[in-house]
Amino acid sequence: MSLSFTQERRTLEPRWVSMYVAEHYPAAEIRLSCPLGGIPKETLKDYGFLKGLRVYRPWRPEVDALVILQNMLILVEAKVFKYMDGLSKLPVYKGLVAKTPELQHVAHRPIYMKLLIPHKIPWVIEAAEDMGVAVDVWVPDFIEKVWEERDKYWTKDALAQREARRSKLRELGY
Repeated sequence: MSLSFTQERRTLEPRWVSMYVAEHYPAAEIRLSCPLGGIPKETLKDYGFLKGLRVYRPWRPEVDALVILQNMLILVEAKVFKYMDGLSKLPVYKGLVAKTPELQHVAHRPIYMKLLIPHKIPWVIEAAEDMGVAVDVWVPDFIEKVWEERDKYWTKDALAQREARRSKLRELGY
């Protein structure tokens, strides 16, 4: 039995977000894993603009998706489980848009924040509303499967399987 909820969410969320924006914003310009924030002047001086962007990329935060529409920008952050992370990141990302060199041509547009979650969680929806974050509940089959399997983790069968695996590993000297 493989519990897929134990997979890194990094492998789940990019696929989920790309499917979501493709379905909900088919005509929009989409940037997935979009880096945000400025580049240090020293980096730009040493490398120039384009190479400076590439060199500094690992140190810049990334929003899961940026949807560029004619009259607005939408920041989309997806969370399968850790909703607080998504809620806390979005306002920071919104503040970084104006400082992002690649987005200067669209940074003047209104910015909307959207949290993508798999199920209605009352406290998330309430907190998001207070923060000006829209919540969208959209769940494809593979995310639903992860959600359901998480609940099986503490069942007697799952506990027994993990204990059998640990016993086997001890037996093999691990």
